[in-house]
Amino acid sequence: MSEIFFKSTNLTLGYSNQVVLSNLNLEFSEKNNYQIIGRNGAGKSTLINFISLNFDGTDFNSEVTRTKSNIDQISPYATLIMELTFLENIKYFTTKSEMSLEEKIAISNNYLPEIYLDEKVKSFSSGMIRRAELSIIEIKEPAVLCIDEPLNFLDSEGVDLLKKLIDKRSKHQKSNILSTQELIDFQGIKFEVIDLNEHE
Repeated sequence: MSEIFFKSTNLTLGYSNQVVLSNLNLEFSEKNNYQIIGRNGAGKSTLINFISLNFDGTDFNSEVTRTKSNIDQISPYATLIMELTFLENIKYFTTKSEMSLEEKIAISNNYLPEIYLDEKVKSFSSGMIRRAELSIIEIKEPAVLCIDEPLNFLDSEGVDLLKKLIDKRSKHQKSNILSTQELIDFQGIKFEVIDLNEHE
């Protein structure tokens, strides 16, 4: 049975005194995949930021239980260090990985050609930055991966790379949580759906 790494009772979140999400009873288990869906303003980003410990708003006395799962997040905004090269970003963000540098570079080559390793990330397009972020996630192998608006900046090839990453992580019994306006059909990958439209 999968371990529950996040459980909430009457989860109520907002900013200052404005409530965005109210009275949510949720459970997230390791080894399972989830899609949080909802229209603009439904609280998708608020929820996924709270799950991934990147929430900077107000928690209105919610009852929340967490385990010490290794959680990582890709947000709609670039999470890499723009002034560093791609290779320097790989080294910086994957220091705890036991992979050799050669293994890390081999993974990165699946996402971006090797010629970009020594280029500063600030010169990358938004799609290239997202691919670079996905490659670093594959190297880091967090137990739980949260992605807010996962299709942002990805062309069809990039979407295929994302699907392959999620599929690989699922086969290694790692959890993936996606937040998006509409359900994404990654054929062959099972997701539990949390529809925030139903909680408005």
